[in-house]
Amino acid sequence: MPKTIEIQDDEIAIIWSVEDVMMECDWLTKDQALEVLHNIDHNHDATIGINWEVIHHNAAWQYPKPEEKSDASDVA
Repeated sequence: MPKTIEIQDDEIAIIWSVEDVMMECDWLTKDQALEVLHNIDHNHDATIGINWEVIHHNAAWQYPKPEEKSDASDVA
């Protein structure tokens, strides 16, 4: 069920989505991206906030990016 946020005239809210996480971290599944968002929501450092670098580092920590397979022609 979607959450509704009421914003007063003297407030702002910045929304991060699963799509944002997946755009930054293309190796994640939708479920993994959602877990990354939940982790960031509950554990972020308020002095740093949430930004692309925070998203990327949290995703890489939770779900390390798979190594790309090296091409056999690259081996000397």
